[in-house]
Amino acid sequence: MMCPVSAKRSRWTTWLMAVCMAAALITLVPVGQARAAATFTNPLDRNGPDPWLHYYNGYYYLAATTWNSTITMRKSRTLGGLATAPETVIFNLTRPNGAGTMWAPEFHLLDGPNGKRWYFYYTAGRIPFNLGSQRIHVLESAGTDPMGPYNFKADMLDPQQDNTWELDPSILQLNGKLYLLGTFYNGSQPNFIRPLSNPWTASGTRRILSSPTYSWETVGGAVNEGAEVLQRNGKTFIVFSASHCSTPDYKLGILTYNGGDPLQQSSWVKSSQPIFQRSNANGVFGPGHNGFFKSPDGTEDWIVYHANSSASGGCDMNRSTRAQKITWNADGTPNFGVPVALGTRLAVPSGEPAS
Repeated sequence: MMCPVSAKRSRWTTWLMAVCMAAALITLVPVGQARAAATFTNPLDRNGPDPWLHYYNGYYYLAATTWNSTITMRKSRTLGGLATAPETVIFNLTRPNGAGTMWAPEFHLLDGPNGKRWYFYYTAGRIPFNLGSQRIHVLESAGTDPMGPYNFKADMLDPQQDNTWELDPSILQLNGKLYLLGTFYNGSQPNFIRPLSNPWTASGTRRILSSPTYSWETVGGAVNEGAEVLQRNGKTFIVFSASHCSTPDYKLGILTYNGGDPLQQSSWVKSSQPIFQRSNANGVFGPGHNGFFKSPDGTEDWIVYHANSSASGGCDMNRSTRAQKITWNADGTPNFGVPVALGTRLAVPSGEPAS
């Protein structure tokens, strides 16, 4: 911008020169520096174990274990806003055959008899705080709002195999078919897979998907649980939690689908090493029971998980919900990196609108 210069300064010329100087300064500041990049910090919920997070129609939705008879959800325009968003009770489990001790909720938008509906899967006891009675159940939404309202749909029980507890439900969609994932007790704790004829009905018995065999899967107990699906570019992975949740060595492993019948254990290859685990340097212990979600513009993949802030943290409501972006290796496998320290400023998911 060129500005007129006058030997005789009037009030007008003084004002004009000030405007010109301000304009010049603005043009010297790069656009990228003119507005600081939006960031957020973890945790998203200080008391949020077993989290599930989904971005849908302009909002993030978060649910987590409550350990009581209520199912709650948070809703926010921004990821960081979930930390202060109110918890809304979307369903109460005090119904016939209901009870409480609600764990590991997940909600999936699936085809139902009346079109797309949210199917809300969770674990709860038939008798409150009787952990041996924990089973998998499902709700169905009346419409397409993740917040509901919801109606109870079904107990996800297999009459031929209802002889032990089942936990940590999730859904696999593969080759046009639907499967329920979970974990159960058979002396150790393996992950299972069960075929479904619709989002609430089993069409076959459970099959073992993975069993804890490596030393890193058996710290504090032989455990595989929390199986979660991650799909990209035609590849399907199942990420699971290993070792006992009360230990700082709770961590994530991964299965890779190699084709064939998903019900056959031979169709899945387990990595010999964990892919996400404790970081003493960052003060993160027992990271696990994760979920995955897309950025608002669909270009990024993110992980949501719980962790403790001390090695003595247990398997209780003090586990906090955290999220961070994952990347992809050249061979098409996911790279989770290292769990970041609480309070670290992270760039918000791509495409997130300003708050």
